[in-house]
Amino acid sequence: MVPTAPEQVWVADITYLPTADRCTYLGLVTDAYSRKIVGYHVHDSLQTEGVRRALEMAL
Repeated sequence: MVPTAPEQVWVADITYLPTADRCTYLGLVTDAYSRKIVGYHVHDSLQTEGVRRALEMAL
């Protein structure tokens, strides 16, 4: 699918953020058309909780 306007397709990603003590994880939800970050959440584990919260922010 090729989006032709904003808010048609969202994509999600998780990346790690190294800190002095440990790694934390950044969950992002991005609008595929505009490439705008529409939701994010920093979490201390790779559990689905972090991406779920990012999706809630996007919604």
